[in-house]
Amino acid sequence: MGTFKNSMLAQRCACALVGALVAVLLIALGWPNSAAAQCFSEFPVLTANSALENITVGADGNLWFTERYANNIGRITTAGVISEFTIPTASSEPFEITAGPDGALWFTEYNGNKIGRITTTGVITEFTVPTPGSGPQGITAGPDGALWFTEHQGNKIGRITTAGAISEFTLRVGPSNRRGVLRHSRPTLSAS
Repeated sequence: MGTFKNSMLAQRCACALVGALVAVLLIALGWPNSAAAQCFSEFPVLTANSALENITVGADGNLWFTERYANNIGRITTAGVISEFTIPTASSEPFEITAGPDGALWFTEYNGNKIGRITTTGVITEFTVPTPGSGPQGITAGPDGALWFTEHQGNKIGRITTAGAISEFTLRVGPSNRRGVLRHSRPTLSAS
């Protein structure tokens, strides 16, 4: 038993020594100030307490996000430059956002009861969901070239074409509390 303890102690000491040598080497090479050490960067948004909800990549290569309480759609470049675009409907609470097949970004307006579309130049168009107070929440591009969304309070799945035509499909069960729509690798959609 004594030999086993001594060999374990020797292994621990060797590991500690290797770890210390690696740390000295990294410091000598300029770590943690090297580019390899920068795992992530944080960028403050322009509007405080805006309740950031969702983010996606646009066709322009920028990242687009929703600012739920600020009533904005935000855009950030990979260099960290942020722009904000105010949604015309006040207090609409934009929730989810996705890249559409038309190159624009599409988003849900939970309180506004609308589906929004924003071009990569910042032009916003809104489309009213037929069911009042339906609370559109999740949205994704479907395999059919349309966008599909959940109606959290309406117990429906909605479909909107890039021309703005909306169809709704009632779920067969009671209140569903559906929050999102997922696109699978197969050409199907499912609500979650």
